[in-house]
Amino acid sequence: MAVNVSNIVVGEATIQVGDNSSATDIAAMDAFDDIGATQNGVEISWEPDMVDIEIDQYGDAAKLIQTRVKVMVKTTLAEATLNNLALAWNYDSVGATDIVANNDGANTSTFLFGTQSVFPYEKALVITGKAPGTTASTTKERKFYTKRAVSMAATQLNMKRDEASTFAVEFRILPTTADTGYEYGKIVDDA
Repeated sequence: MAVNVSNIVVGEATIQVGDNSSATDIAAMDAFDDIGATQNGVEISWEPDMVDIEIDQYGDAAKLIQTRVKVMVKTTLAEATLNNLALAWNYDSVGATDIVANNDGANTSTFLFGTQSVFPYEKALVITGKAPGTTASTTKERKFYTKRAVSMAATQLNMKRDEASTFAVEFRILPTTADTGYEYGKIVDDA
């Protein structure tokens, strides 16, 4: 196969977050709020677990069976807003039920965090990056759409004198059984 350098993709990605009940179609998801800057890009991983089916005659696996798969999205949120902190700690950062405006005349907000339900809050995500075929004069996009993302990694709020406050966030992507054939989501490239 001949090398086509326009298929080499370089560049950052953005993340939009919405309520998964609003993730009815691509147009609705494209209207989600952008969560702001990220640091060190966005990583989407597909992590299958395989089991060897061994037989004596081979002394090795005769067949591999995929027993499960885990899909993850990882990034670091570079904007230390209350919404991003709520997102990283798996609170409602979209409907803002956990972030309330104070009636103090000073235009302040409060992030209310406490005990959580055993059922984690699910969000929908849209990740937009550059697609193959992007050149200096034309930008083509690759978008990853998923309807069920749960923030599940340990993260912390840092306030340090000599570095920016950031929030590491890892989303576990869960399948949407109604979306037959694309339960985990869709990746769409501009042509």
